Amino acid sequence: MTSRHPIPPAFAKGYVLCSPTGKLQQKTFAATARAAVATKHRKSSTWEKARERGWSVEFVYVRFFIPVFKATSPTAQIDIEESCDD
Repeated sequence: MTSRHPIPPAFAKGYVLCSPTGKLQQKTFAATARAAVATKHRKSSTWEKARERGWSVEFVYVRFFIPVFKATSPTAQIDIEESCDD
């Protein structure tokens, strides 16, 4: 019997934008603070206005999960379809 080892998750560190309410913005992750700001604010003047309203850049550690898809039993699908036909 062979033992299957799960694929280890990947870890990374970087920067994300943080809203004035303290919520991290998920699509702003970048390797540098400057790159994280550039995801939403292309001009430095718009970033300065955002900082005045309370936005900030936070250093974070991120754990990325590798998705694992499992096939369902085809007999289970057949049973469901048969019960719907009644």
